[in-house]
Amino acid sequence: MNKISELKNGKGYFQLKLKDSELESIRKIVNDHYLKNINKNYPSLEKLSKKETISNYHKISKYIDHKKNWPMRSRTLAKKKSEKFIKLSFINELKKIFGNFKISDEYNIGHEEIYWRIVRPKKKSDVGSMHCDRWFWELNKDFTPKGKVRVKCWISLWCEGLNGLKVFPGSQLRKFKYSYENRDGEKKPLFKLPNLDNKVKKLNCSPGTIIIFSDSLIHGGSVNNSSHTRVSIEFTMFVDKKKLVFNI
Repeated sequence: MNKISELKNGKGYFQLKLKDSELESIRKIVNDHYLKNINKNYPSLEKLSKKETISNYHKISKYIDHKKNWPMRSRTLAKKKSEKFIKLSFINELKKIFGNFKISDEYNIGHEEIYWRIVRPKKKSDVGSMHCDRWFWELNKDFTPKGKVRVKCWISLWCEGLNGLKVFPGSQLRKFKYSYENRDGEKKPLFKLPNLDNKVKKLNCSPGTIIIFSDSLIHGGSVNNSSHTRVSIEFTMFVDKKKLVFNI
């Protein structure tokens, strides 16, 4: 089964791998962004934070108002960094699969919305519930251009084995009921399904792993049971609808 068919009619996702050089390039972009934020908002931690990479963020997080300091916008790459990111060769690999695509800008920042996430060890509050991205667009304003569909790209930067993304294979082919709550100025989906844990698969997300998945695939982050902070980066692609049509 080819990659497009896998998204449409198979597991709902497929995996690629970054070159080591590109992994290090993205790590540097994210680590520099992280340090700039820490130095700006917590200057007293500057010397301490410079001694460690973002993967050791948990060592200083007790000194930081985690929720207030890391809203999505503060983790979104600036325009110049975004431009550098989209010049990496793995983007061309995605274009070979999907054709030309655009990266979404749901929050109207004025350029491609590419953002990173941090999940501290053993912190259940750092991961959300299982969901599919399509529900967010159904509940809030849909920015999808006419003739396009959405595909997600998630990349592991610092992660140990099965402590990354978990998915419900084949769920993009089914419809599920869900509710929602108002949180952080948006409607956020709430989803429960009997025996969901038995249907979920934890993926091996060693650093450099790229996971491409349908925005109708139910997925979520695993609780980080490793000894280091998990760091990933992601974005949503607008792909030609003729390439990828979901009949649900």
